[in-house]
Amino acid sequence: MKIIEKHITRRDIITYYVKYDRQKKGLPVIKNLETWPWNDANAIDKQLQSNNLKTGVLSAYCEWQLAQLDYADIADCAIVNHIFPGQPQALGRINQSHIAKSKPNGNPEWWEPLSSGSDIPREWALILRPTVASELPAKWYIEDGSGRALALFQRMLVNQELWRTAYAYLGIIPDEGSHFIQKRPELLRNCVEKGGQAVFW
Repeated sequence: MKIIEKHITRRDIITYYVKYDRQKKGLPVIKNLETWPWNDANAIDKQLQSNNLKTGVLSAYCEWQLAQLDYADIADCAIVNHIFPGQPQALGRINQSHIAKSKPNGNPEWWEPLSSGSDIPREWALILRPTVASELPAKWYIEDGSGRALALFQRMLVNQELWRTAYAYLGIIPDEGSHFIQKRPELLRNCVEKGGQAVFW
């Protein structure tokens, strides 16, 4: 994993996500974003919820990093469990025949570029957090972008293009006041900051 940028704030990551999600859905920009309570994870969640946006992880981490993932990193990521019921969540442990036949519902904007050989650009970056026990042995859980990651991983496997990469934002420093973190205390236990670099185990 190659770290591209460190010390990305919660406000930065939510601003990115809101812009991406609204554009994807053809919705207008949120005009009052700068007035959101950026130091209060749970108040931010209320704002996200009121705008029909994903709550929890985005507000739960005070600091993020931008990384470029290689094949091994993506294989170590867990996707949402309803895509392949009964299979492991870690992409690298899912039966490859299932991955090869997979297609998204509808025709999302990323499907044609990724299935045709593009990498995941920064504009479509995945959003990751460390895994909890139920998601092991994966190292990261894809909070937003399971479909994108699966499409790229499929291209890697089917065409043996293991050199491909993906951009992803990693939740690094959890906010102890976040209700999301409080319900998952292992996300506090499996992170320690050493010299400005978060280390996971």
